[in-house]
Amino acid sequence: MKNFRFIFYAAVVAFMAVACDKDNPVIPAPEGGDPDYHGFFFLNEGQMGHNNASLEYFNLSNHTMSSGWWTSRNYGIRSQFGDSGTDIMAYYDYVLVTLNGSNLLEICKRNGEHHKAVEIPACRRIAASGDFAYVSSYANDGYVAKVHIEKGLLAGTCATGHEPEGLAIIGNKLYALNSCGYHTDYSGNGNNEEASISVIDLNTFTEVERVNLGIINAYSSLTIMPDGHSLFINSSGDYNGVAPKSIIFDTATLTVTKEFPQGGTYSTVYRGELYVFDTAFSYETYTTEVSGFVYDIFTDTVFEFPIKAEALATITAPSGIWIHPTEGEVYIADKGDFTTPGQLFRFDLAGTLKEKYSTGVCPSLLAWDLR
Repeated sequence: MKNFRFIFYAAVVAFMAVACDKDNPVIPAPEGGDPDYHGFFFLNEGQMGHNNASLEYFNLSNHTMSSGWWTSRNYGIRSQFGDSGTDIMAYYDYVLVTLNGSNLLEICKRNGEHHKAVEIPACRRIAASGDFAYVSSYANDGYVAKVHIEKGLLAGTCATGHEPEGLAIIGNKLYALNSCGYHTDYSGNGNNEEASISVIDLNTFTEVERVNLGIINAYSSLTIMPDGHSLFINSSGDYNGVAPKSIIFDTATLTVTKEFPQGGTYSTVYRGELYVFDTAFSYETYTTEVSGFVYDIFTDTVFEFPIKAEALATITAPSGIWIHPTEGEVYIADKGDFTTPGQLFRFDLAGTLKEKYSTGVCPSLLAWDLR
């Protein structure tokens, strides 16, 4: 067994914790030299319909969270940051955030100053390449919007399958995960629409292929694996007879190359390996089963490294896991009761709690601040 492998077994959580998972997108390093991690931009999802999403900043030099970071810099732009934050990405000079309930892509500068806001109905996830951001949307039976970041202008749309979630860019192709979550039969009768991947050519911004995945309810990000061409995808099942599972999809061959017998609600890559833990709710038992694993794609080896339960006993509703790419410290968000400020926990790789920090309501996502 290698050193530095780590996995958390989260505390049992309710279905809404599963349903509100958001993962961290891959963030490009600045040009020239090795990246320097100054901190991270931290998104609190807020309660749906309460307009209390928030964007904060965490300083890694002194481990402090700046509460109300965006609003303190943008008086007069909007009364609040927005409703239901669903994704965040730091991209060169900008920070991009989707606000699903507000139907907005917020574009701000790295110092927090508002730059542009672009209306995109039912916006979900973000990817970026060149001058453009790409945003998935549930509206109009599913599509991806193309936005010029600096100008803050919609440059086009491309139709996809139903309820597109995660996005990933590899080469000149954009991959959009059609989750079909609204087309899943949660009664357990099996009337489910199969999830798929839309392959979009970035040069023409058209869908050139759609590949069925053999899974349902793929409420998931698309985590790019360390091989650079495979994607890790979660399937939550139907919370009844169809159990959750997760897969590896190879974009080079457009095939599913690996299946895991458990879901992957939260995932991150650290030192060439995939770290996953899953919180799988069942309507049959009204309980949540927790499982986790570490996967090495190069050796096709699965490892399980549970941490002592008492190390996570105070985490009520885990909602994300991130590992500092150079320091190896592990951050886990906790939504708590979903109505009051949550917490962010910082562990070392041995599972020892180093510190915890107060957040906004429903902490969900972070994007590393590389300079």
